[in-house]
Amino acid sequence: MMSSQPANYCDPEIFAALEEAFDAAWAVIQTQDSSGDGNKDCERKAALSQMLGALVVDGVRDPAELQKRALQNLPLTSWPE
Repeated sequence: MMSSQPANYCDPEIFAALEEAFDAAWAVIQTQDSSGDGNKDCERKAALSQMLGALVVDGVRDPAELQKRALQNLPLTSWPE
């Protein structure tokens, strides 16, 4: 669902959608590379958070759509070593 209103991150529905999308996308990312590298994981989580935030600003509110678009836009195979 797209919205023309600016994102209100304190809105419980938006926060819940972000949390759900982050958890689901992070599970996918971990299956792509489960090296256990804490520094790489930190960078990946930051990139995922930024991507999800940008999508919410663009009006995406559905958790499944947030997850899908974030994973489409993050290069899962080209993370820094």
